[in-house]
Amino acid sequence: MLDAKQIIEDFRKLGVTEDDTIIVHSSYKALKGDDQIDGGAEAVIAALKETVKNGTLMLPTLSWESVTNENPYFIVATSESCVGILPEIMRVSDGVVRSPHPTHSVAIWGKDAEEIAKNHLKDFTPVGPNSPFHEVRRRKGKIIMLGCPLETNTSMHGVEELIVPPYLYSQNADYTITLTNGEKVTQAYLRHGFDDVEQRYDRILDVLDKKAYTQGKVLNAGTTVMDAAAVWEMGIKTLRENNMYFVDEAENEGCE
Repeated sequence: MLDAKQIIEDFRKLGVTEDDTIIVHSSYKALKGDDQIDGGAEAVIAALKETVKNGTLMLPTLSWESVTNENPYFIVATSESCVGILPEIMRVSDGVVRSPHPTHSVAIWGKDAEEIAKNHLKDFTPVGPNSPFHEVRRRKGKIIMLGCPLETNTSMHGVEELIVPPYLYSQNADYTITLTNGEKVTQAYLRHGFDDVEQRYDRILDVLDKKAYTQGKVLNAGTTVMDAAAVWEMGIKTLRENNMYFVDEAENEGCE
């Protein structure tokens, strides 16, 4: 039986401090491996909060799989995430605020959570300038891949949105968002496309300074902790030089 509080010590070894702003892409399966975690996913979320108890914790609660052109409705309080059990537990956890975006919402806890979340309503793209993903960069925070492959790093979409490579967008659509106060807002949004390409955001490590990231184990999960500002800076620089650097051609249709 694994003790979820070990997560805190493991993250300290990887350079995460109690006042950090972190956005965590997570795999509960990778964390527990062949073992069980005492307290389950709820204990993991509690440990993540304790890890940055004086800072800010964010987990993407993406819903692009269910909020579509055919079903253009997103309810901040109840629309489920499609990226695993930890984001689902996080979004209903005490003190958590969810950003109001139909496909790329983020669950936020800690310092300035309300302010960070509400600004996402100003964006009309998935990872626009008012999104929590950008806020991690502005606050000199960290992007964490907790048992997840680097290809799933959603912040890289924000980098792409600044350069707009040819594969990025598919079409725009109107979505209706029901806010936590019951108010409904209908807006037009651009959706990402990624048709005929395979996302290769793992290549960010090839252009980052080695001092800009650390790697190791958190419980059983292979983990990468990256300096968000460095990821954005080098991602933008690299895409300006080669706007297809972070993708490969694929035989099948890409997905987010």
